[in-house]
Amino acid sequence: MKEHFLNETEDSERIAKCFEILTDEQFNEISKNRVRIKYNKKEIIAKQGSFATHIIFIKSGYLKLYIESESDDKDLIINIFGPNQLIGLSSLFESNTYQYSISALVQSELCLFEVNDIKEMIGQNADFALRILKRSHKSTIHAYNQMFNLTHKQLNGRIASAFLYLSRNVFNSPKFKMILSRSELANFTAMSTMSAVRTINELKRQGVITDESGVIEIVDFDALERISKFG
Repeated sequence: MKEHFLNETEDSERIAKCFEILTDEQFNEISKNRVRIKYNKKEIIAKQGSFATHIIFIKSGYLKLYIESESDDKDLIINIFGPNQLIGLSSLFESNTYQYSISALVQSELCLFEVNDIKEMIGQNADFALRILKRSHKSTIHAYNQMFNLTHKQLNGRIASAFLYLSRNVFNSPKFKMILSRSELANFTAMSTMSAVRTINELKRQGVITDESGVIEIVDFDALERISKFG
C-alpha cells in the first residue's frame, strides 16, 4: 500500500541536510516536484529495466538494491541502504533506465526527486555536483568490493564481510536487528540458504557473534575481521 504526500513540509530540514550546499531557493527549486511515498515491506519501488525518472531519498526504513534473475530466490543483492541515503544517482550520468531493482526491506518512507530537476541543479551549482559525484562514487566502490568478496572469498569470509558491512555502513552499531531473511542474506553473499545458515551457526559457535531472537551482535570484531580478510 502506497500513501502519497504532496506539499508536506514537516521534517523538511532532515531532507535538506542531504543538500545542505544549496541555498533555500535552490532547494525549493529541486523540491517543486518532490513527492513523499510510504512503502510496505517487500513492495517493489523500482523495477530493473524501467525508466529512472526519480532520485530516491530514504527518509526512514531500509531498501535493498538487487540484480534480478530468472529464479526469484537467486537474485543478487548488491547493496543495502538506510535512512538519509540517496539511490539512483547513476541515472544522472549514465543510463536512463534502472540497471537493478529496488524493494523495501521494512516499511519505509521515501522522498522522490525528479531526475531532471537534480540535473538542472548540477549544472547551476558546481559544489552540489561534486557532492553528488562523491556519493555516486561511494556506491560504485562498494559494488566493486562486493564483487571481489563474492568471487574471491570462501563462504565464511563472505558472511563475515556482510556482517561487518551491515554493522558499520548500514546500522552504525555492533548490535542490530537482522532485517534480511536467511534467503536474502544468502543472496547478499552469493551462496545457498543452507550454507548461509550453517556459516552463521559456526560464527555463533566460535563466539564471534550472538543471535538473540533475530538481533545480531558482533562480539569479537577482530576475529570477524580476520575471517573476512582470510576467509
